[in-house]
Amino acid sequence: MLGEIVRATTSHAIAMAPHVRAIEMREVMDSVGLNVESALLAELDRSESSWSWIVDGEVACMFGIIRGHSLMDFAAYPWFLSTPLVEKHRMAFARACRHLLPELLRRHTCLSGMVDARHEMSVRWLKWLGAKIGDPQPWGIAGAPFHHFEIGG
Repeated sequence: MLGEIVRATTSHAIAMAPHVRAIEMREVMDSVGLNVESALLAELDRSESSWSWIVDGEVACMFGIIRGHSLMDFAAYPWFLSTPLVEKHRMAFARACRHLLPELLRRHTCLSGMVDARHEMSVRWLKWLGAKIGDPQPWGIAGAPFHHFEIGG
C-alpha cells in the first residue's frame, strides 16, 4: 500500500488543515461553523478511534469514529477530511477503503452520518462503499443541503 495509516495526532491536524480541499472547508463551516483546524482538533478529541493516511511524509486525509451518546445508541459516526493527495492517489485510497471498511463494520454494526449534498465526489464515494443515501435536507448551522447516510446496520 502506498503510504501508511497511523493513529491520528494533533500535529497531523495542524499540518493538514491548510491543505484540506475547499469544498470540504465549506462543508465544515456550513455544518458546525468552525474552521478546519478547529474542527479536526474537536473531532480528534471526541473520537473513540482516529487515523491519518500519510503519503510521502504528508497527511493525505484524517478520519475517525465517534461513538453514540447513549447506551441505546449502537451507531458509530464516522468523520473524514482530505487533501488533494487523496485524488492524486485515488486507486491506493480506494484499495485502503475496501480493506478497512469490513474491519470497521465488525467493530460497529452501523456507520451513520451526514454528507454535504453539494460535494458530489463524497456522495459517489459513499455510494461506492455501499452507503444508503437519504434525500437532501437542510442541516447544520447554515441549513445547507446534506444527505443522511448509513453503511451497515
